[in-house]
Amino acid sequence: MINKLKILILFALALVAYQGNAQQQITGLVKDQATGGVVIGATIVGDKGGKTNSDGQGRFSISSGNTTIDVSYVGYQSQRIRLDGRTHYDVLLVAQESALEEVVVIGYGTSKKSDITGSVSSLNEKDFNKGANISPEQLIAGKVSGVQVVQSSGEPGGGISVNVRGVGSVNAGNSPLYVVDGFPIDNSATVGGTGANFTGMKSARNPLNAINPNDIASIEVLKDASATAIYGSRGANGVVLITTKKGKSGGLNVNYDAYYGAQNVQRDIKILSTQQYKDVINGLIDAGEGTASQRIGDITEGTDWLAHMYSKNAPIQNHNLSFSGGNENTKYHTSLNYFGQDGLLINSDNKRYSARVNLEHTAGNFKLGTNITSSYIKDNYVANGMDLNERAGIIYAAIAYDPTLPIYNADGTYKLSPDMNIDNPLAIANGKTSQSNLYRTLGTIYGEMKFLEDFTAKLNVGADISNQRRDTYVDRQTIEGRANGGIASILQGTSTSYLGEFTLGYKKRLDMHDLNFLVGITGQQFNDVSSSSQGSGFSSDATGTNNMGLADPTKFIVTSGRTRNSLLSYLGRANYNLYDKYLFTASLRIDGSSRFGANNRYGVFPSFAFGWKLEEEEFIKQLDFFNTLKLRTSWGRTGNQEIGNYQSMSTYGGGQKAVIGNAQVSTTTPSRIANPNLKWETSEQLNFGLDYGFLKNRISGSIDVFYKDTKDMLLNLAVPRTTGFSTMMTNVGAVRNSGIEFLMNTRNIEGAFSWETTWNFAWLKNLVKDLGTNTIIYNGSAGGTSNVSIIKVGQPMYSFYGYEIDGIWQKNDDFSVTKDPVVAGDFKYRDINGDMIVNADDRVVIGNSFPKYTASLTNNFDYKGFNLNIFIDGVFGVNMLNNNLVDTYFPANLKRNRLADPMLNRWTADNPSTVYPSFVNPLKQGKKEVNSYTVEDASYVRLNTVKLGYTIPLQNTKYVKGINLYVVGQNLAIITDYTGYDPSINPNGSGARIDWNAYPTARTFMFGINLNL
Repeated sequence: MINKLKILILFALALVAYQGNAQQQITGLVKDQATGGVVIGATIVGDKGGKTNSDGQGRFSISSGNTTIDVSYVGYQSQRIRLDGRTHYDVLLVAQESALEEVVVIGYGTSKKSDITGSVSSLNEKDFNKGANISPEQLIAGKVSGVQVVQSSGEPGGGISVNVRGVGSVNAGNSPLYVVDGFPIDNSATVGGTGANFTGMKSARNPLNAINPNDIASIEVLKDASATAIYGSRGANGVVLITTKKGKSGGLNVNYDAYYGAQNVQRDIKILSTQQYKDVINGLIDAGEGTASQRIGDITEGTDWLAHMYSKNAPIQNHNLSFSGGNENTKYHTSLNYFGQDGLLINSDNKRYSARVNLEHTAGNFKLGTNITSSYIKDNYVANGMDLNERAGIIYAAIAYDPTLPIYNADGTYKLSPDMNIDNPLAIANGKTSQSNLYRTLGTIYGEMKFLEDFTAKLNVGADISNQRRDTYVDRQTIEGRANGGIASILQGTSTSYLGEFTLGYKKRLDMHDLNFLVGITGQQFNDVSSSSQGSGFSSDATGTNNMGLADPTKFIVTSGRTRNSLLSYLGRANYNLYDKYLFTASLRIDGSSRFGANNRYGVFPSFAFGWKLEEEEFIKQLDFFNTLKLRTSWGRTGNQEIGNYQSMSTYGGGQKAVIGNAQVSTTTPSRIANPNLKWETSEQLNFGLDYGFLKNRISGSIDVFYKDTKDMLLNLAVPRTTGFSTMMTNVGAVRNSGIEFLMNTRNIEGAFSWETTWNFAWLKNLVKDLGTNTIIYNGSAGGTSNVSIIKVGQPMYSFYGYEIDGIWQKNDDFSVTKDPVVAGDFKYRDINGDMIVNADDRVVIGNSFPKYTASLTNNFDYKGFNLNIFIDGVFGVNMLNNNLVDTYFPANLKRNRLADPMLNRWTADNPSTVYPSFVNPLKQGKKEVNSYTVEDASYVRLNTVKLGYTIPLQNTKYVKGINLYVVGQNLAIITDYTGYDPSINPNGSGARIDWNAYPTARTFMFGINLNL
């Protein structure tokens, strides 16, 4: 009995002890490994049971009966802790670098992507366009929904037009603000003009070419006003933030990347061959066009002029060598780059030599850093562009020149046509030379200090200095050179920009509240100095521009100029995050600009935004479907100050020469009437967005809907002639851009073989809402073609305005319906107003300069060291005036060559074409250049880039860490109805899309190697 009682007591004691052990708790503290701050709301789960969350101080407690606990929190890598008998554990969570948690650069700071409330598109190296890219814009062309990147020319380093969410200005700029490592840059050309008697493209070569794309780590495009308002008067057209590569802790990393390739014309223009030209000209004469004396007899030789303009297999190459590394205190990244590209047209090329140093040192709470890049760019230009006759470039001359003529006369001089006032195309190519040398240095130095735990002060100063000289010479091989004894021009310019800014930041997390504030002051000054000299009447062409003193002293033309403008700004931004669910952002910038009137020197630009992380709500979590679901909405106001200098002031310029006594004197006259009320254009934007991700974020993306209203447009309005002027720059008018942007990323297959897809789509509507007292504004010209487009209330900006063509008059048609002098074979223009006469009153909108839809598709495949990247882009619902077709339908004279297809399939009695006219007396109804035939559909789908790479597996290599070999093809195929060189370029540069004498674009094949040492 006693033994049984002892056993019972021992059992009871053991049970109590067990229960006591079961109820014993362990405690812990969850912190962020990088910042040391506590993590609130982390989930802790035991393997034997029990689940809890860290409290407002990051603390937790859970039963000690578990052998392990799993600790997790959104944005961090989950961590498993093995319990080893201790009663307290400190858990350090490491931030998870998922797509949503990556750090994104925003104005004057950074933010987690998941916390952004505005519309921001972020791309890094893996997202950039592959292949040969000379400028940063080419890295993102077609990659960002709502952002249209249009090449103005296919020439090496050619101009690029970038529009973010449409165009809203007539007289002010429409390009975004570019910010490089925190430095807002002036992206205008240092030297304007091309030199005397040298035809050039309407857009200068791209100033951003000075930045080496290999140095760029990421590009962020700020699209809505919530994101851009922090840049105030320069944010109306969007902001492009370029961040260059920084060093990382670790040993020295050496990388060498090089490629070499060949370029050829992607799509050629088909003009009449020598025999076709003879048959067509003689056939037109037989039909009543021209005279018998213009007939072409037997041909002994002929010339394919366009073929002589092309440089076959034009080489392109790039070599980039970088060094990076550092330790916990000092990090560095340096690079050396050479880029060389020969043009598709003979005697044109571009070469760039650049170097960069990025350095950052941290000591305690203080950080000091610098980002400096310097480059030298050498350009050789060939005369080509939107001019005609003796002033024409080589494409215009090669298309129009008589193909029955040889290149040279018997004495070796260039052959000239007696039937046209156009120079020999090869004389232009070899006799008109122009070379530019540009030196540019851009750099910032910054110091940053943390104090009182939560405050950060930063001082950032920088400079951007460009010096350029362009030498142009027209020699005696050319018509103009012979007439003037050679013509020399020297254009020089210096552009400088100086920046100074100070910001103060405060960042604090209090329980469920996350606060982030920023205030600052910034000033920037821009200076431009220019000069030019021109001489002619040289005794020899030998010295070119190298000895201007040899020119005729009575023909010297010398000019110079200096301009300056400055900005003084105050800025502030507040970010508030509640429960990591509800996001609030507000910003304010007050900008003062010297460009505007004394009564409107300062402008105020506010913005507000709200974001809601629905995936953190229980009712969404219960669906167990969405990993990301964030609603965003924002409103803001931004400005546009890109109108040039002194527009609000009375200015004076050179007047007519006067003779006083026996001496000639120069005069000055007023050139502009003052407007002290002039202010910036204002853009107000409303944005609604949704960020989504589901199936463990295997499908993710965003949707944005926006309304962007530009008000107080800068327009030249008529003023009474009694003022001595006809117009004055005034704030009036409004334009609305609205649209939808869609982005989707999918991880289709994961594993040894992986496949990822990215799809962008955007729809845009542009609408003019107000023009003040103006009823219509005509715009756009090319050669003899003028008033190409209109700006009119109720229509998109730069709408093509011309004549509808309903086909070709046929012999059996009822000619009594018109009073115009038409016969069979003529164009049948549509009589809009029914008065039986087709004239200017019958013009209608026949096309759109801005695409309604843009889309792109990128597929990336990986398998056992192989990588295949395929990029397809497309533009839809856009038109372009093909002015080469204008020259075909309305030639200056009979003997000019023309595009082949219309001429070979023209209307004749034996070929009663309903598509092409007879080309007999084409001007009898007037020169109606802008019509539904010459304004063509410029929509296209293009196989833009294909890149195949292979990473060689390396084992036990001492000096080489990695080798990647790759081949790239660019501009491989295009589907389009457009008949010119390329529907994706706009030689007109801005405004209406006008294609004339375009520099052709290249199809490129390259081989490259990347070595990591």
